Amino acid sequence: MLAMGGVGQFASAGALTPQVRASFSFTVVKVDSGTQINASYQVLGARVGSQLIFEREFGSKKVWKPVARFRLTRLRSANVSLPGDSIGAYLYRAQVLTHGKVVAQTPNRSLFSYGSVSLLTICSGASDGNGLNCGTNSVQLQNSILYNYEDWTQSSSTAAPGTSELKFPNTSCRTGSLTIESGYSDTTNPGEVSTVQIAQSASDPQLINIPDTSQAVFNFNLDGGPFVIDDWYTGGQPPDLGNNFSVDLYYSGTFSCYTLNGLR
Repeated sequence: MLAMGGVGQFASAGALTPQVRASFSFTVVKVDSGTQINASYQVLGARVGSQLIFEREFGSKKVWKPVARFRLTRLRSANVSLPGDSIGAYLYRAQVLTHGKVVAQTPNRSLFSYGSVSLLTICSGASDGNGLNCGTNSVQLQNSILYNYEDWTQSSSTAAPGTSELKFPNTSCRTGSLTIESGYSDTTNPGEVSTVQIAQSASDPQLINIPDTSQAVFNFNLDGGPFVIDDWYTGGQPPDLGNNFSVDLYYSGTFSCYTLNGLR
């Protein structure tokens, strides 16, 4: 017997054949786009040789179309794989057909398919303190990385929140990965360390420390609610824009989201 992993409530289709019952569940409901989808099903009371058809909603008109078919054997349950989806949030259901007639139908189940969304894309819904989006200050440094946001950190503080640089609304993202570079390519500020923090109302803060003239990759989790990127620095010279003693932070990166623009 294969493990079931929490099969959902039984349902029949219009009580056409109430003795036939079917249910299914996804192994995980948040998957990477393009990868196969694993599910478990259970069917009771159906004839051997009946078909179990998995369907998904398609398009703005929400048309149900089959994505996979399985012929039922004497086994009442099994684990199966379905084709992967592109980025999106989808509804699935399964139907049992005997001699071409639907004899049972499961409740609908949601699946979220995540893909990569760039910082530049998700910034269409974000703003900094001046109401600008990230792409305004795009710059390419010596390492050939294109940074989509440049910030002058002048908050000399030893604790959060420092300066709120980018404010994001509700997103469809579960994780983010930012490449951050600190300092000018031709100027150093000895002893200075920048701190970048992800602040969310429903999750604990996540932060990273970046010494001057260095580069770091900041991986973090997101809960889908609004979040803010804060930064500040300690040590080094006091802020002085005229002498380039303030800290320059350059941001680029990607997010894992189930909508194409990262927002919901």
